[in-house]
Amino acid sequence: MLGFAHEIEKAVRGLKLERDTWRDVAEQYREAFEAQTARLHELQDICIATQAELENERTEHRRRQARSDSTLRSGGTADVDHLDGCLDSDYEKPSFGTAIIFRPYASNTRRRPSSCFSRVERFIGQCDYGTALVEVDHLLRGPLTSDARVQGLLLKSDILRKSELLYDALAACSEALELCDRLEDELRFFTPRIQYQRGLCYYQLSMAKQARDALSNVPDDDGLLYAKAVELRNSCDEQLSVNRRSGFESYRTPSEGYLANSQEASFEAKQRRTSSQVRLHVHKAKRLSLPHRWVTSRSKSCGTN
Repeated sequence: MLGFAHEIEKAVRGLKLERDTWRDVAEQYREAFEAQTARLHELQDICIATQAELENERTEHRRRQARSDSTLRSGGTADVDHLDGCLDSDYEKPSFGTAIIFRPYASNTRRRPSSCFSRVERFIGQCDYGTALVEVDHLLRGPLTSDARVQGLLLKSDILRKSELLYDALAACSEALELCDRLEDELRFFTPRIQYQRGLCYYQLSMAKQARDALSNVPDDDGLLYAKAVELRNSCDEQLSVNRRSGFESYRTPSEGYLANSQEASFEAKQRRTSSQVRLHVHKAKRLSLPHRWVTSRSKSCGTN
């Protein structure tokens, strides 16, 4: 009896020791988790502060850009930045050794294709789509401005479309369109090209309705692109009209109605012809041959008579 109690006590002590061990392990995990959580909150605060600082710089840049554009459009003195730190307000005459940098039009600089994609365009011109795709992916992974990134995504979509990877091309268009939606003021002039590229991809996928919807978003201010979009959209409308099933008689054309009536008449005639042939086969009198023994027995009886 004492031995049995000793074994129970020993088992209980082992369980208590294991409990204390797991409690210490859990405490260590809890402390590590709290430390990582505090570190995460610290990094989040740094990211939020950095984003706020970048947004302030972007707002200041847009304000200066708008002031420069309004000054250039009004025909006044351009908003200038001096390399020696002089501002526009205290500038009277350019002193010796002072460089003046005039701001160009923002629309002209942004619409110019980025020079970093010159190799990609050269590979596309040589129909080397594999190398062009590798090059544009390498560039998109690096630091790029927003307009250069949209141009790179458009080039990537064009390469994938020419390589018959149409769904991947649509994904690149969607990424570019999302970037344009987030920075609408800066990148809105890329939207027609993206919609036209989406329409091309849908058209090659034989998805006429989606292609027509995408091409309908191309505005008429860009003459050449709009003309191409209208041509493709008309082709989509023709495909939809051909594939449309006329469920009601009022929407059917005369040729469709005549074709349906002729097909129905030929089917009914075939049915009538088949049923009449069956009835004729059933009601036709059949002459059965007599067994050979009947014929021989009858001939013998006639000979005896």
